[in-house]
Amino acid sequence: MDKKEITRYDLEKAKRLRNVRNSHHLTQEKMAERLDIAYTVYQRMESGRNNITLTHLSKLKKEFQVSSDYILYGEVNDARHWEFEFEGMTQNEQFGIMIRLLVHLCEPNDCEHLIEQIENLLNSKR
Repeated sequence: MDKKEITRYDLEKAKRLRNVRNSHHLTQEKMAERLDIAYTVYQRMESGRNNITLTHLSKLKKEFQVSSDYILYGEVNDARHWEFEFEGMTQNEQFGIMIRLLVHLCEPNDCEHLIEQIENLLNSKR
């Protein structure tokens, strides 16, 4: 039997699936239980070796309010999906996003003061 070639697309789908699982603080075993599939099947889905079926997509939507567009294509259309994307980022990526959002949200004269407060807060936590 030939092994399935894992494409970049497969890996991206697998990462989004992992983001959903991590955002719900579930192990692979618990996620497999919630989707009513064998642990090894889920493990292979999360590694990109198994495809995600329509049945799996339907269960993801029902159990976790995740759209198939998000899992399959990474299309983010609402706040819940942004949360999955954000939680799948590294801390540095998250920090960069937060700073960019703050800069866009604050008034020009207030930004410098706000960033200074954030830096002080971060330094105090170290």
